[in-house]
Amino acid sequence: MFDLSVVASDGRWLLVDEAEGELGEFETCDAALKAAGDFAVLDREPRHVLIQDAAGEWEEAVVGPPQFH
Repeated sequence: MFDLSVVASDGRWLLVDEAEGELGEFETCDAALKAAGDFAVLDREPRHVLIQDAAGEWEEAVVGPPQFH
């Protein structure tokens, strides 16, 4: 169910795919989550993303595909 993770590492945020590995490096968690939302376009469904902060605590976020107007 969780194939994407956003992980804090050395002052940056990594977007990691379970199968593909590291997909990108971002300055903020929000930027990494926005990038994770881009993957939701592929299946047009919200994606569940695990987030690990610098303290090692985990939480979950749900990101949807970008809205096209």
